[in-house]
Amino acid sequence: MKNIPKILTSVILAVVLAFSFSSCAKTEMTEENITDTVSTVETALKEFDSKTLEKYVSSSTLSYIMKYAENHQQFVDLGKAIFKDLEITVTSVDVENRTVTLDVKNKNLKTAASIFALNLKDKYTTMQLLQKLDDEAFLDESLGTLVDSINSTKDTVEATVTLKVVQGKRNLVLSFDDDGEDAVSGGALTGIKNIYK
Repeated sequence: MKNIPKILTSVILAVVLAFSFSSCAKTEMTEENITDTVSTVETALKEFDSKTLEKYVSSSTLSYIMKYAENHQQFVDLGKAIFKDLEITVTSVDVENRTVTLDVKNKNLKTAASIFALNLKDKYTTMQLLQKLDDEAFLDESLGTLVDSINSTKDTVEATVTLKVVQGKRNLVLSFDDDGEDAVSGGALTGIKNIYK
């Protein structure tokens, strides 16, 4: 009778360890898992869910925006505006080469983003602009203007891109190059980057 609590404790620990190891297991590189990852990323972009994006996306430009989104709602609102109308369709998966080809549709945001970036560049040096990234009033006004421009844009743009799929710690990760960033953002990220090369 004295051994029953020890045995019960051992069984519970074994079950807990089994679950923890299975939850830490890496997702296999399969067509289904790659397609599921694309779906997860599309939803996370539309909601601009930075925690999910950090886990499932490798992108230098998006990472920069997500960093500021952690402390500033204006960047979250900007992300939601950019990706609100995003549509992604998987056209092919190459498991052997770890790539996925996507048809991407979004609003054509390159012009709105370029005009926004040019206006900022005319008013502020790069150093002044970096200092203003923690100024809530500045973010409200400047990013609010960009969000309004994005919301009023009617034209759409379509692109086909191939992204690399890499194995993350616990899941698959989509690796966005410049073409991928340009496609999903409707040209917005590239429009801004071209002004601030």
